[in-house]
Amino acid sequence: MKRYLFNIIFILAFFTLSLSQECEIGYSEIDNLCFHDGDISVLQVMIDNSYATEYTESNCYEGQLYCGSPNPQMDSPADSWFWNVIDGQTYLFADGDGIVEPLELGLQEWNDGRLTSLMCGAYIYCQLSGPIPEEINHLTEIDQLRLEYNYLSGFIPETICELGTDHLDYLAFDVDGNLLCPPYPECIDTSDFWSQDISSCSEIGDINFDSIINIIDIIILISFILEENNPDYQELIISDINLDGNLDILDIIELVNIILGGNE
Repeated sequence: MKRYLFNIIFILAFFTLSLSQECEIGYSEIDNLCFHDGDISVLQVMIDNSYATEYTESNCYEGQLYCGSPNPQMDSPADSWFWNVIDGQTYLFADGDGIVEPLELGLQEWNDGRLTSLMCGAYIYCQLSGPIPEEINHLTEIDQLRLEYNYLSGFIPETICELGTDHLDYLAFDVDGNLLCPPYPECIDTSDFWSQDISSCSEIGDINFDSIINIIDIIILISFILEENNPDYQELIISDINLDGNLDILDIIELVNIILGGNE
């Protein structure tokens, strides 16, 4: 009997191994499927940025069962309805381990291991927060990106314009209804129904985000220009006082004028 059970276990183990997917370089295997490392990485950054924010119950509406950023419901095997369509087949990845993982984020479509659609907007309740990743342009095969009505904040990276989505079609691309701050990339259409809560946005020139523009901001700006410190893209945007895409002496002059003007 023991030998019989051993043979069954051996056969099952061999069958499981035979189903494992051998992925190409640049792709990783998850649940016997291959996914592009760059696409997974961007999703992970969006999740990490959300976990890093001070998202509290005050952000949630009354009676909301799942409250958090990202939405913990996406990780619940019992209640998750966030499916992925992978090469025409539907999958649910919620595993209930208490952490939202890349394949649990919103509604996704993948073809040949590449992410082609991410629906994480209104009525999907991803509850994303924090900045949009500068690496968003790594989603080179995506043709639908819906991030409307989350709690995304900070500046929108210019790299978002490199995506292959139709930025003028709200069904293909939408980042409306967040907490995103101006200035906005040129590819973003703000002419009609554009709406953002900018009440918490910092003014251009407030480089240390302390709500005061003063000599400290000048010192930080000089450190960026002299390359003593490397700004992240949020700091880069708020430091580009004249909005010409460069950090130089002209920005220092503009910043001094702002400070002197504010003291008059």
